[in-house]
Order: sequence, then C-alpha cells, then structure tokens
Amino acid sequence: MKAWWGRLSLRTRLAAAFGAMAAGALIFLLAVVARTIGVERLEEGKIVPALLAVLAVFFIGGWFVAGWCLDEIGRLGTRISAKTRQPLPAELEGLAALLRREAQKHDRLLAELRRFTADASHELRTPLTALRTVGEVALRQSSDPAVLREAIGSMLEEAQRMNTLVGQLLRLARLESDELPIQRRTVELRQHLAAACDSVAVLAEEKQIQLDLECPAGLQATADVTLLLHAVVNLLDNAIRHSPPGSTIRLGVDRENDVVNITVIDQGPGIPAEHRERIFERFYRLEPSRLRPDGGAGLGLCIAKTAIERLDGRIVADSGPGGGAMFRITLPALPSGAPT
Repeated sequence: MKAWWGRLSLRTRLAAAFGAMAAGALIFLLAVVARTIGVERLEEGKIVPALLAVLAVFFIGGWFVAGWCLDEIGRLGTRISAKTRQPLPAELEGLAALLRREAQKHDRLLAELRRFTADASHELRTPLTALRTVGEVALRQSSDPAVLREAIGSMLEEAQRMNTLVGQLLRLARLESDELPIQRRTVELRQHLAAACDSVAVLAEEKQIQLDLECPAGLQATADVTLLLHAVVNLLDNAIRHSPPGSTIRLGVDRENDVVNITVIDQGPGIPAEHRERIFERFYRLEPSRLRPDGGAGLGLCIAKTAIERLDGRIVADSGPGGGAMFRITLPALPSGAPT
C-alpha cells in the first residue's frame, strides 16, 4: 500500500487527501443534519451513488487546488533563487526571506565542508607520503640497524604529527558544536595564565625562549577555564613556533572598563596587515607554497578564535611594539563589587 501510494504524483496524493477529508466532513455534516430533521434511514441505493459523486467532485476540486498551490510554491522558489529581486505578495515576503537565509546558510556550509575536506586531505597526505617514503627506504636497507632506527624515529614523528592534526580537528569540531558545554564562572586570571605558561614551558626551553607573565594579582574575569586555556595555550604555542631562539614572549593582562584584555606579544617576524584576519581560518598559510617546518597543523589560531567566541569574547591580531606579532583577547570582566 505504501509503495503504491508513493508512486503517485504529489498533486494526485494531495488531491486524494483533500477529496477524502472534504467528503468525510460533508458526509458527517449531512448525517448530523439528517438526524436533526428526523431522517432515520436512507436507502442504500441512494447512499453509494451520492457518496461516489461527492468523492469525485471533491477529488476534482482538490486536483485544481493542489495544482494551484504547487504552482505558487514553484513560482516562489523561482523568485527566491532569481539573481534579480522580484516583487512578492506581502503575505509571502517573510517566508521568502527565511528561505533565502536558509539557502544561503546551506550554500555557505557546503562550501566550508568542501574546503575543509580538501584542506584536511592535503594536510594528511604530507605525513602519509613521508611515512611511505621512510618505510620504503627502510625496506631497501633493512640490514643496517642504524638506518632502521632512524627510519622508525622518522615514522614515529610523522605519526605524532598526524595524531596532533586529528586531535585538533576533533577539538575544533567539538568547539563548533554544542557537545562541549560552557561552564562560566569567576576566573582568577593570574593562576590560570600561569598554568598555560607551564603547559608550553618545555617548548620554550627547547628554543631558550623566556615567557614573561604580567598580570595584576586578583584580576578576575567571567569565563570557562577549559576554553580560556585552549585559546591562551594555542596562542603561546604559535608565538613560540614563530619566535627566534633566545627571544622573549610577553603574556600581559589589563582591565579596561568592563572588559579584560589578554595580550600575547612575540619578537618574531610579525604578520602582514593583509593576512591578519585570514590567519584564523583553518590551515591558512602566509606562504601557501611552503610546508610548515615548525610542525604546526595550522589549526591552533582557529581553535583559539572559536574558543574565545564561545565565551562571547573576541580575538584580533596586530603588530607588536617591536615589530613582532600581537594577539589580543577581549573578555567580559567581573563586574566591580560582584561576589566571587
């Protein structure tokens, strides 16, 4: 029954449904009227032809009504998708605007999905190619233990790079969805920013980079600790990767009216003005033709921006006082006199 009904055209199904409901309603009404005026029994020979006639009339009426409705929907879709805006009836303008927004949102999400898939595939192809190359070299020179040890070490490095990339992709996906609940509370900034510095201390020591934390004691903000640490750690990691050995990275905090500013300033090459907005995109490179010698996956700044936006804050890139890069996080401050 379901398969047979599904093979009918939409117009036929609408007409049949309309006819059946209308006929049923009319028959019920006639039965009530007949009972009211004292008609107790109708002859069967008259009921069946009358019922068939009513069904036929309402089916034909439903056919024309369904056709008109479908034509109107088709014209509405044509006007919505048209490049030049055409006038619509006032009753449909709100629906048309909603459908336009949904269509634009769908197109944007589809474009982002395609770009994300292409970028992720490209990023994973590089370590996979390296793994295969190292493995082939190891097979050709399998009798030399030194070569095998070096090959295994290289393969472990590439595996770690892929693991980092996949982990960041999953973290970014959770940040962009509702799977990661936000737990806002009063945050004592100095304590948690010091923890962020501890998280990247080993990377800084490898390049003999000094981390300076400048945060007044007792300064508080309203934030989710996990998201805040996601953002700050990724900014510090990015600064370390792009800073020269022996330099200094400053992590500073100050309050301005009802917001708190957290700044990360390095002594690296800086960021050209035309790239300062796009560097927060997934896998964005300042020089697309170059591979990343620093081992970064190209997702750290995107994760930082997404985390801060989940906290109703904002993050911007600028030029530091000494020509390096400066990233500024702006978060709502704890209102003065509010309970902690």
